[in-house]
Amino acid sequence: MTPKNTLYALLMLMFACGMTEALSGATRLHLPAWWTLLCAFLLSFLPYYWYRLDSEARLYRRPRWMSSAVVAAAPLGIGLYLLRSRPQGARLGALARLSGFVLLMLGAALVGMLAFFTMPG
Repeated sequence: MTPKNTLYALLMLMFACGMTEALSGATRLHLPAWWTLLCAFLLSFLPYYWYRLDSEARLYRRPRWMSSAVVAAAPLGIGLYLLRSRPQGARLGALARLSGFVLLMLGAALVGMLAFFTMPG
């Protein structure tokens, strides 16, 4: 899997999570525990997987504390990674792209919720 495909998978996951959250709220049904655990796992794993692929491509040595930060709080951990791994002139652009992607993720979850509510039936 490429880093770009990993980001696409993360967006699709956010869409699916948004859709299931809307289903859960509209029908007053509780989501199965396996779905919640799977979403939580993938929301931690996919950002870390992107981080690993990107750092290997850039030949950046990953400190353990940064790997833990990426798993625990992905936007903050990846922001720190971008600040440390990018050259001086490219840091602001990398952080801007990260901010835009976080907004895309939130948008994908919102679109998933809206898609559920616009379904017939």
